[in-house]
Amino acid sequence: MSLPDPRPSARPLLPQDDPDPGGRAAGLEVQQDTYRFVHDWPAGVATASWLPEADDYSSGYIAKSVPIYARIAANYAAVALRYGTGGRLELLEDLSRSVEKDSRLFKSMHLKGMATPKEVFGTTRPRTWRDYADIFQVFAKPAVVPRVDDDATLGDAMAWQRVAGCNPTVLARCDALPSHFPVTEADYTRAMGEGDSLEAARAEGRLYLADYGVLDGVVCGVTNGLQKYLAAPLALYAVDRSDGRLRSVCIQNGQDPTAYPRVTPADGWAWRMATQCVQVADANHHEGSAHLGRTHMVMEAVAVAMKRQLASTHPLTPLLTAHTETTLAINASAKTSLIAPGGTVDTTFAAKIRVFGDIVRGAVQSWPLDRATPRQDLEARGLLDVEALPVHPYREDALPVWDALAAFLGEYVALYYTADTAVQADGELQAFVRDLAAPDAGRLPGVPEVQTRAQLAQLLTILVFTATAQHSAVNFTQYPYMGYVPNMGGALYAPPPTGASAASEEAYLALMAPMGVALDSISMVYLLSEVRDSTLGEYGPTRFQDLRVLPLVKRFQAALRDVEQATAARDASRWLPYPYLRPSQILQSISI
Repeated sequence: MSLPDPRPSARPLLPQDDPDPGGRAAGLEVQQDTYRFVHDWPAGVATASWLPEADDYSSGYIAKSVPIYARIAANYAAVALRYGTGGRLELLEDLSRSVEKDSRLFKSMHLKGMATPKEVFGTTRPRTWRDYADIFQVFAKPAVVPRVDDDATLGDAMAWQRVAGCNPTVLARCDALPSHFPVTEADYTRAMGEGDSLEAARAEGRLYLADYGVLDGVVCGVTNGLQKYLAAPLALYAVDRSDGRLRSVCIQNGQDPTAYPRVTPADGWAWRMATQCVQVADANHHEGSAHLGRTHMVMEAVAVAMKRQLASTHPLTPLLTAHTETTLAINASAKTSLIAPGGTVDTTFAAKIRVFGDIVRGAVQSWPLDRATPRQDLEARGLLDVEALPVHPYREDALPVWDALAAFLGEYVALYYTADTAVQADGELQAFVRDLAAPDAGRLPGVPEVQTRAQLAQLLTILVFTATAQHSAVNFTQYPYMGYVPNMGGALYAPPPTGASAASEEAYLALMAPMGVALDSISMVYLLSEVRDSTLGEYGPTRFQDLRVLPLVKRFQAALRDVEQATAARDASRWLPYPYLRPSQILQSISI
């Protein structure tokens, strides 16, 4: 039984039903003057031409963020004290106190770094690779640290991150090994032991490959006078028959097998060095493609197109507003600081910042919107087969969230569109869809035709899933995995090891960032993993003025509670926790 709406005038109206089309058109004209697309940076990617005041950070958002900045400043100070940096410590302590007292600092400091660690630490390196844990003075130590530190579990930690780390978008089933990755039965046996074989794993669909060939030849930058490097490795994994978990088999540090021999978990320091090559490659792919390109930039185009083409009284406006809130603000901060020349990405990741922009553009242009669903993506990469790959936390947790969203959004569409003809007659909706794809507007590839209610519900589910679950999966995993340099650094500081390279603890340490750069990088991912200003499904009492929406929201929230309970039950027995797709941990929008 639906609730009566005592405020019918508050109901959103489709443009074809609005009694004042002239006033509606005038309002849209103002919006189109305010919100414009540019494609300047990252070059070729659609972004807003400026940040209107109405879309800037709210005071509530700032208030929630300030304590996080205070912890970052306090951690800087504590690390500086541990390393005895003298006068610079006073600056850091003053900064920490100032941030705690004055939230106005937020706007001038957001994503620009609480201080300049390179001035504090220079190019100082820790004495040993385990000393990177000294950075955890105020910050909690990530759960992956002891797994990486232990030689017996390092390979398992690498495999785990392909299915439950910060970048679950690279791994694919390997039906046939590439000719330039000539893994042998001996390689396989060294890693997996007797009783299994490379051919059996291939025939049974148990071989999986992470290929970072897209990074081959990427031009790298210089930080603090130190040249940075980036590998384009291939990493092979296999499902262990005994427990269904993915295991590391071998790594080749580059695409050329004559230069880069294969190494396995039995190869000591050569193996540790190879894992760093893979993890740095994964971090650069993550930041440019899976994170910035395929969530932030996609939803920036959606936000601007919505503002330009959907009237404030359109039924989709309150829904899409909830799922794009603060997105323009956080992207403006990124564009002017985080990914600007000299910004944190420029100094802590490997690729030159111009090349990083090219990676972002390539990620957007190679991600057709009509195939940007978790099932389609996982199926295309051969990861949907639960029998072949029983343990895949991202898959296990993402699909129930998608299903709950799809049910809610299907109901939402049906509430306002009584027939497919209403979808076809909605000129604002059609203009919004055109804007998403247009070369002078959103430039998103594969924008689907929207002529039916089912097509509209599918498009909305893709957009909302991208803004909520997908972004949370690639954002909140950053500090837990990138927070420890021996697990995942932003750049290599020595060339990827070849067959002629030394393999030693000293050579392993030389691959990793100086302490100042590491501290800057870890502080960045700590911030990005800590800011939380919303929760999926919690729309608040004033978001939807149409009371008929409230029962739909309540059913959605009930479905999310069921998903939460089932996800928590699965997580209780996992090798490492994977809470990132619990609905209680998913943001409503890309707001960090």
